Amino acid sequence: MTDAFTESLEARVAEIAAIENLVERGLAAREAREHMAVRDRELYAIQRAVVQELKPGRTWEEVGRLFGRSHAWAEALATARSSKRRKSEHAAQQTPTARETEGHGEDTSTP
Repeated sequence: MTDAFTESLEARVAEIAAIENLVERGLAAREAREHMAVRDRELYAIQRAVVQELKPGRTWEEVGRLFGRSHAWAEALATARSSKRRKSEHAAQQTPTARETEGHGEDTSTP
């Protein structure tokens, strides 16, 4: 990150933190995070495209090394197998717990 970017972001966070009204502060923080999330997705797409363009003629290890990361990171990013999935991409149903799988009832030992 550039110093100007970091300084700008830090200034915006400080500005939001200084808002006295709690609701306004919370709303400003939510809005800023939403804007950052959109930009994060755009940057992720750029990074993914770069990794895909670098791959031909290189191993995943070489591509990962160019970014200071592992071969698994590079391959996962390029093939959309990243952990940065949206909630809508997760399984529709929860995985059963070990208790349920073994036929045990709901755990009622904790309040």
